[in-house]
Amino acid sequence: MVTKTLVSAEDRIGEVFTPLPWAEWLISRFGIYDRWIGGETVCDPTAGTGVFADALIGLAKSRLVEITDEMIGRIFLFEIQPRNLDIIRARLKERHCVNFPESNLLERDVIIDPIEQSFDILVGNPPWANFTDLPVHYKDALKNYFIEYGLVPDRKAVLLGSSRTDIAALVIKAVIHKMLKNGGDGYFYAPLSLFTGDDAHIGFRDYRSKFEKFSVKEIFEFNGEKVFEGIGTSYCACHFNKGTEQNFPVPYYRGSKDSFISYRAAPLKVSNDALRVSDFDGPEDLDIEVTIKEYQKPRQGVNSCGASSVFIFDEKPTFIDKDFIFPLASKEIWRSDTREPSKWIFLPYSKDDGRPLTKEEIEKIEGFDYLLRHEEILKSRKGTLIQNSISKGIWWSLLGVGPYSFAPYKVIWEAYGKHTFNPLVLRSYEDQSWQGNQAMHAFIPCYTEEDAFRICEELKCPQISRLLAELNGQGKCNFAQPGKIKKILRFSETSSEQMLLLEPETDALSS
Repeated sequence: MVTKTLVSAEDRIGEVFTPLPWAEWLISRFGIYDRWIGGETVCDPTAGTGVFADALIGLAKSRLVEITDEMIGRIFLFEIQPRNLDIIRARLKERHCVNFPESNLLERDVIIDPIEQSFDILVGNPPWANFTDLPVHYKDALKNYFIEYGLVPDRKAVLLGSSRTDIAALVIKAVIHKMLKNGGDGYFYAPLSLFTGDDAHIGFRDYRSKFEKFSVKEIFEFNGEKVFEGIGTSYCACHFNKGTEQNFPVPYYRGSKDSFISYRAAPLKVSNDALRVSDFDGPEDLDIEVTIKEYQKPRQGVNSCGASSVFIFDEKPTFIDKDFIFPLASKEIWRSDTREPSKWIFLPYSKDDGRPLTKEEIEKIEGFDYLLRHEEILKSRKGTLIQNSISKGIWWSLLGVGPYSFAPYKVIWEAYGKHTFNPLVLRSYEDQSWQGNQAMHAFIPCYTEEDAFRICEELKCPQISRLLAELNGQGKCNFAQPGKIKKILRFSETSSEQMLLLEPETDALSS
């Protein structure tokens, strides 16, 4: 079978197992149990250890319903890992004295090798893992499916920003298309980012599985109770219906198993934007007028790609040419009125065009010996983008550096894991531009003090803080990341002179 050549017994493809009480909650809350008892077919396409089948049979027994072969014959379980099939058989035998039919329990990769059968109800907990975290051999096998199901536009996008697309999005689209009857319903636990994340899941929010439409009918966000222990990401239970057009707002609930508060959710602007969650019939219209130039679009801080110990210093180093040492923003900037740096970053880049120094240039600077001592570390960094630079011989490169990095003023804010939005203006320090630290910070580059303070004051309007709360990022990694802030800005045309400040085009990556 195809799956045997793609996934080894050692692979753990985003396994997040559902506790039995929460499987029981899902099938009861959405009426799955009653529909199964009433004669409908139920399929778990990523069955894991069989918890949803266990829950269905267990609930029937607790209500003194006689378990017949016909009832068991309407449950179907598919699982990519053969080791889990043995666990399912033993579990149902030991707990319920059920010899589960082999014809309904199959080793199957429902993306690559779906069964030619459709069901009334799909239920389950698909794997949670970003594309970038999948085993290399499985990435190669899935690239075309991410494109085929509209999650990314092309193979280059899979390799670049859309590597943050979760495999759960692909599984849900694939099983709705291949395994759900028209008019049927799917009920899943899934990462909340499918609905509230930024650009990585735009392709999921077209609510199309190839040529077929589907809609999300309800979303339950768990913010008062742990469903999955040890899971850092936010998650939800969601209900989809195949064959219906997506309409907004969507009923949205927050809380815990026994207590949910009702909200409404709708996209920020266009239909595939992240959802805004509000406690009235629909989010109010935006009335935000913050205008910037195209070249000023929000940016994330400098990304060392795992080599912070090489590039970042607690004290300003004296053994590196001061022209390449820059003040690095840190939490202290927001905790006091002073603007004295407590960290520094080494950027071996040209401030004129934002490009990394050439081999000839870097060999001449004070500090090259320091880089040579760390050459092996810098060359071994992971990731398609940084490896693209390393393969060209520029192993001292970082990500997130361009002409915008050297603007004399920055409107900067804490973008990661915060609950309050507090932008401020940083002027160059000792003629060196302040830098943001990776995803912790985001900024808008400015070239005049007047423009910087105007933008900063306009960003402080109360509606923006309220909007960020409605976009469900408070305390999360995507709280105020550049893609989210960009959605609420208005961009004016860029003159030919200002075009000189735009970042240089990057070489396209081959797949």
